[in-house]
Amino acid sequence: MSENAYAEVIAEIAKGARLHYDNPASADPDLDLLLGDQSYASGLEKLAAIGDIEETARLADLISRVAQLHADGESAAARLLLSGAEERLGGSGAVTAPPWANAGSLTDPVSDEPGE
Repeated sequence: MSENAYAEVIAEIAKGARLHYDNPASADPDLDLLLGDQSYASGLEKLAAIGDIEETARLADLISRVAQLHADGESAAARLLLSGAEERLGGSGAVTAPPWANAGSLTDPVSDEPGE
């Protein structure tokens, strides 16, 4: 695992979400769903290897909340939520508000840093 294992984790989760929801020109949407699921599983597997149970619960909630927001037609809020998680975990996302802003609360944030 790299120097920032949490960045690798959120990159996999974000990749899964993008494959599921932000790939309208896909030649094979069914394959994208399967690949998205594989990315989610890979991210959670990497997190399990770290042993951070609290962050595992947060990211499982993130995946669920992003899916619900997309189902409710709130794609912008879902992207903001995902971007906030990327920013918090050291990924590439840029966020202008906390990850729970405008999208309901995932969980009460325990701390600003993973693993604490």
